[in-house]
Amino acid sequence: MEKPALELVLQVLDALYRNEDASEKEKASAWLMKLQASVHAWEVADQLLLLKRDTETSYFAAQTMQTKIRLSFDELPPKTHLALRDSLLHHLKELSGASAPIVRQLAMALADLSLQMTGWNDVVVDVMNRFGRDISTISVLLDILIILPEEIGNRTLRLGSNRRDEWKVILGQYCGLVLDMLANCLSTLPDSQTHSDIHVRVFACLGSWVQLGNFPADKLAQSDLLKAPFQTMHMLASTKLHEAATDCICSLLYVCEDASKYGALPLTMKNYVDQLKPVFLAAVEAEDSDMAYCLCRIFTEMAESFLYYTVHQPNTELGDLQIYCTLLMCIGHSDYEVADITFNVWYRLSEELFKLNDESVVALFCPYVHQLILGLSKHCQLEEDTPPTTVPEKDDFSEFRNNVVELLRDVIYLVGSLSVFSELYAIIVKPGTSWSMKEACLFVMHAVAPSIRSDESQVLPIAVPVLLSIPPDEHYAIRATTLRLIAELVDWIDLHPDLLDQVLMFLLQGLKIPAVATYAAKAVQNVCQKCRNRMAPHFHLLLQIIQAADNLRLSNDAIVGLLKGAAEVVSIMSPEEITPGIRSLCQLQAVPLHEIARRTQGYQSGSPSDPTLWLDRLTAVFRSCVLEVKDGSVHPCELVVQELWPVISDICIRFKHDQKVIERACRCLRFMIRCVKKSAFILLEPIITLAVSIYRDHHHSCFLYLGSIIVDEFGSEPTCLQGLLQMLYMFTELTLPLLSGEGGLVNHPDTVDDLFRLCYRFLQKNPLTFLSSPVANMVLQCALAACTLHHRDAFASVMKFIKDLVHCPSDAEQGTEEHQLRLHAVQSILAQNGQLLMNGLVTGFVHLPSYMQAESTEVLWELLLFGREPMCQMLTVAVDAIPSSNTINVSPDQKAEFVREVRECVEQTSLPSIVKNFSKLYR
Repeated sequence: MEKPALELVLQVLDALYRNEDASEKEKASAWLMKLQASVHAWEVADQLLLLKRDTETSYFAAQTMQTKIRLSFDELPPKTHLALRDSLLHHLKELSGASAPIVRQLAMALADLSLQMTGWNDVVVDVMNRFGRDISTISVLLDILIILPEEIGNRTLRLGSNRRDEWKVILGQYCGLVLDMLANCLSTLPDSQTHSDIHVRVFACLGSWVQLGNFPADKLAQSDLLKAPFQTMHMLASTKLHEAATDCICSLLYVCEDASKYGALPLTMKNYVDQLKPVFLAAVEAEDSDMAYCLCRIFTEMAESFLYYTVHQPNTELGDLQIYCTLLMCIGHSDYEVADITFNVWYRLSEELFKLNDESVVALFCPYVHQLILGLSKHCQLEEDTPPTTVPEKDDFSEFRNNVVELLRDVIYLVGSLSVFSELYAIIVKPGTSWSMKEACLFVMHAVAPSIRSDESQVLPIAVPVLLSIPPDEHYAIRATTLRLIAELVDWIDLHPDLLDQVLMFLLQGLKIPAVATYAAKAVQNVCQKCRNRMAPHFHLLLQIIQAADNLRLSNDAIVGLLKGAAEVVSIMSPEEITPGIRSLCQLQAVPLHEIARRTQGYQSGSPSDPTLWLDRLTAVFRSCVLEVKDGSVHPCELVVQELWPVISDICIRFKHDQKVIERACRCLRFMIRCVKKSAFILLEPIITLAVSIYRDHHHSCFLYLGSIIVDEFGSEPTCLQGLLQMLYMFTELTLPLLSGEGGLVNHPDTVDDLFRLCYRFLQKNPLTFLSSPVANMVLQCALAACTLHHRDAFASVMKFIKDLVHCPSDAEQGTEEHQLRLHAVQSILAQNGQLLMNGLVTGFVHLPSYMQAESTEVLWELLLFGREPMCQMLTVAVDAIPSSNTINVSPDQKAEFVREVRECVEQTSLPSIVKNFSKLYR
């Protein structure tokens, strides 16, 4: 892009912000993005800021400047850094009265610049002198000081661990000065109402600087600055000010988790927080949910910070168990969102007590957990005026109830699921209990039910028959939740077969009620899966239900669940019953698929005209039909699969342009092949022919995935080898040109993923055939190019392929001709491509996200096993070749230390931490 005239930039900005034509806005946005990516953006942004034309223009310029400094700083030669700094300081001075987002972008740009450029270690003093002497610019100073410590931990800003550590030390030296400045701001401008924006920034700045961990804790503990956010919580103030004070207090409490490091501060914080309990009660009385929310955050943060002490040193100063009474006070708030804030504490408490495994300590917490469960059961109540023929919808409250289920299943072991179940059951059968309370108790019972022993003989034999006898006129929400409860009790039902008929009748009643039919279908699926050995006599009933499923207005997910359950039941029937059973389930899907394939018009997604609906149901049948067939025996599903193939083939041809349909068809074929295994041999040639034919024109990567399934099932069969190799040739011949073009790897990650899955499956099944084929080198070159591909699944498949390639000699018996041939082939590959591979791995360590290091580290380990010394020599070359930058300075000693640690690493589990520590030097 050539440097544009400023007038042109302004015209494009007007088109973006003021033109009502959506297409013109889209064009303007694309053009401006190109401008931001170009080297001309630096000068253009500076010129736009000098204009001070309007808010939109200034914000675009400020945001552009901030983005360029953060992501493209290496575009600037070092000699320009001082000029850029002076320019930013000037803009901040001139725009100090502009809108807050503009100032914040510029403050962020200045902070990022100071951290990356050399020679400006006294940035704190400089900005204090420039912006701290005038009340009109004090907010600019505070914005810069808020952002500066935060940016040290910002991983999108590539500073490297050396420079981050250096800046932590530098800022730590100024921490006392900053805290004094903040205290002076509050004493000079004490009225939090008049100067609320300043107070908000002061609290944010305090919270930001204490996160560095290097501050005068004892001095802060005795200061008025520490008291200020707590005093704000005691005052009537704006929600914004309360939230800022809350954030500040929570930041202080967070660092206090390492209490031994901060002297008197943790205990001082605890005492101040304890004084906020009456404020919470006042907020409850005043129905001030915002205030209660803020206070609950503070109580929760303190509980998390001192959790170690409450568990390991209970009833000491920092281990005061009263904090759990305070949390239960929050649980008692009428707003479930307040209770939701506390959940992480209970998760962590459960985990800590489980690890401690001390019954005497667990006993101390049982009363609190018991009250927690009762409190949550009240929060789970639906609105009393909910119409009786409706069930809970998926909304925020539904999500909260799901969170409650997860929490209860985590903590229930502390108090015992049966005692809770029994207590709640007593509430349900108590006369006068409201329908909403009954439903809430059932909901909590369903949450704890999976933890009840399947041989329980005191409570469930009484409770289950009662639950199955719900009157027809009972609220639908109660029926729906009871169905969910029954679905969780299938382990117990399996050991009590005398109740199975009654359970099935109850579920059948539920299927006839559209509002609860989906819950009933899920329960039927669970019963079929767990009690399948007892369900064979009921198969025809299941078939009738499935036949009527669409008339019952069941969701497709529910119907898929019923098919899974029915298929599992068929799986345990006699061989002569399996074939007609599976055929009857499949015919219900094949008939509409046949009709759809013959139509010429399109389909409506999710309707009966949608082929994916029926393909998914077919998939469910074969995915759940797991049979053990003796060698030489005819697979009971073989004939059914052969009957279905023409229908699926017709669907593929009819919708060959439709990626969604083709993906679902391939998925269906995948599970059909997995089900019948070698018995699918007769269909191999037509499936491969069809797949290659459609792939040639449409490049649906799911055909590559299907090819990998075929290789996995038939790759060891000598009679199939030539045909599979031909399939691999054709697929790679069609795929590699697509991936080798400009942006090919980035634009087609699914194809990369599926191609390399196909290749490593072939490599696993027939290493020598693959290694000796012309495909091997072509695929390897593509793999080398993909070593830095920023796509998790695709990258994982590439690394898996390379790892298996290097490892394949080890899978052959030492000393055999097979081993020697594999070893020679891999040695030859690494001799030609080893350095390129190592370069790619090291570049990935440095530039790819840390969560993608596991796969590449496994490849490095395999290379070390293959030849430690030559690989370490390659590693040295690769590490030395990492380009330097203006900000990241890694010493030769640090590089040598990394290579030494890798060379001396003898445990694979130690290698990831070595790589991670090295990569931090560049992040």
